[in-house]
Amino acid sequence: MNKITLATSSGSSEILIQEDGLSAVSDWIKEKYPESKVMVITDTNIGDLYKEKIGEIFPDAQILAVQAGEGTKKLESVKQLAEELLNENMHRTDILIGFGGGMVTDLVGFVASVYMRGMVYIAVPTSLLCMVDAAIGGKTAINLEAKNILGTFYPAELVLIDPAFLNGLPERQFRSGIAEIIKYAATLDSSIADELLEDELDIETILQKSIQAKADIVSQDLNEKGIRKVLNFGHTFGHAIEQMSDYDLTHGEAISIGMVLANKVAQNLGKQEKETDNQMRKLFEKFKLPSEIPSRINIEDLVSLMKKDKKVYGDKITYIIAPEMGKYEMLELSAEELVDLAK
Repeated sequence: MNKITLATSSGSSEILIQEDGLSAVSDWIKEKYPESKVMVITDTNIGDLYKEKIGEIFPDAQILAVQAGEGTKKLESVKQLAEELLNENMHRTDILIGFGGGMVTDLVGFVASVYMRGMVYIAVPTSLLCMVDAAIGGKTAINLEAKNILGTFYPAELVLIDPAFLNGLPERQFRSGIAEIIKYAATLDSSIADELLEDELDIETILQKSIQAKADIVSQDLNEKGIRKVLNFGHTFGHAIEQMSDYDLTHGEAISIGMVLANKVAQNLGKQEKETDNQMRKLFEKFKLPSEIPSRINIEDLVSLMKKDKKVYGDKITYIIAPEMGKYEMLELSAEELVDLAK
């Protein structure tokens, strides 16, 4: 078992990296919150796979399954889950576990953060993307007319990273998670790129390095006032593309396109050598990640969505580029300037 402690201004998260680690979560609860009730919220896909296992490890827990899919990440779902918590007489010292992919941890983390002004929250991510990104660092979110418009910063007290969950993950979802790992390689730790290019992936090492890279940033800037913005590399274009595709593209697929566009911006500003882009494209190619905007999406149409980006200040967006692998730079550009530079 490996453990990473993410210490922030609002407390700390324990991140356990452990194969078949659900029993460790149960032990943690018994030690820290022996009198607390537990509710596990998953989605219909993950529930079908793991409901029996969850019941074995947490025999006294309530288990709820929300409808799988990004469409569930909405205000109505928050209301429904809060009412379920109230009906079960759950209090702020009781425990809410988000068990699933990024949609689940975003939604359940949000509910945990606002129910009775904050209850004990544990994240058990089951997708690669969620393990290295969504479940780490405390961001919660629900969607309005754009992605992740409502949200809080509320780190889980405990996060279980169990590589065994990846064994049954569909290949497309695995590749989607790899895109976020490439983001860390491009901006924070170039040695991750070397790991990804190996013929056989050492997934535990890749998980450890990726999570540590993110934890090091979040520990300095939980509320994304400064350095944490680096974690949005590829996301300004990526979120807009994801939404314009009506979520036909996975998050990771959209972000991979966003990273390629970020490289075009950097090159057109004279801030990146072509070799850096080539190194990233080699990774996209290996993991069959897209590098071009779908033909049905006009890049000009992304401007209005990008103006709703959470990094907008005035008419400028804090935009991240990677001058070379493992390095980053922050720029201030308008949505119109970004689109022109990305062509």
